[in-house]
Amino acid sequence: MCNGRVFDILEEEIARARSSVHLAMYIWRPGEVSERLLRALHARVRAGVACRILVDAVGSRGGFEKEVHGRLERAGCEVRRFHPPDVLHPRDTLVRNHRKLLVVDGHTGLTGGWCIADEWNGNGRHVGQWRDTNVRVRGPAVAQMQAAFSQDWQRAGGAPLPPDSFPPLALEGPGRAAFVASRAGPGAEPAERMLHQLFDSARRRLWIASGYFILNDTFTRLLVRRKRAGVDVRILVPGPINDVPAARAVQRSTYRPLLAHGVRLWEYQPTMMHAKTAVVDEHLCVVGSTNLDPFALNVLEEGSLAVEDTGLNASLASAFLADLGYAREVHAARARYRPLSGLRRATWWVLRHFE
Repeated sequence: MCNGRVFDILEEEIARARSSVHLAMYIWRPGEVSERLLRALHARVRAGVACRILVDAVGSRGGFEKEVHGRLERAGCEVRRFHPPDVLHPRDTLVRNHRKLLVVDGHTGLTGGWCIADEWNGNGRHVGQWRDTNVRVRGPAVAQMQAAFSQDWQRAGGAPLPPDSFPPLALEGPGRAAFVASRAGPGAEPAERMLHQLFDSARRRLWIASGYFILNDTFTRLLVRRKRAGVDVRILVPGPINDVPAARAVQRSTYRPLLAHGVRLWEYQPTMMHAKTAVVDEHLCVVGSTNLDPFALNVLEEGSLAVEDTGLNASLASAFLADLGYAREVHAARARYRPLSGLRRATWWVLRHFE
């Protein structure tokens, strides 16, 4: 589901909850969509549903603490903050929970790039209405999403989830899916390895959208190798509208080797392009919170759903092509951007962390 439609689905799924609602969110800001979810959660608590809310202490600072946190607790929700900076060793303050997860009754899950803030509302075609993509899933992959929530919930001081949070789950539909979570740490994390393997499996097309984009050398070589093998490699990234102004300069510093080898690249024009998706051939795809930048791959807690399903693949491919109609292709002759120094890249990572 794209753009503001995610909030309709969130309300629908929360309203169906009979035992538990588990929500993990990086950014939660006061506003219209916040009010919608507050009402939905309040109604389920009154019906006896356990509502556990986990927010990142940095991503959801300020307005959440002043206007939302107390209302959630007064409504009967249990609220936890992930890694409050004031109680951490300085080396751990950049370790944030960037996942976006909703798990209802242990049976249904949602993930993607959305956050609870009004800029994620709308149709993704106008300033102030960000472009994003999310997915709803049922079946065994939901248990993996629940396990990721449970780990972070306990890291934030919450009690272990009750046994009914992990009900038996049967296969539903023809597709196969796995939720791949990563935790901050040195070396290649599961999300990075998963993306590398999926990209390397492409034989006909590899279409990538990334809201924050700074390829490391390994991924650059991989994409060039796929292009040389005859794969249609296309990349969609944010254009002139970006919530972190320094991001575009750093992003553009990575274009030259890709364009020089024929990889095609577009910058989205109407608003911030925040989606994190990939379409691989006609059967594989990825939707989640993991961007293609060192911060996401090495510092943040992330999660993406890898899916083998021709229907979802086709839907994401259609959305990708529609987005290109609102994007401007970057050509090698115009891409005279110098690589940024390590210091400037590190500065950008910190800026992005405190967005």
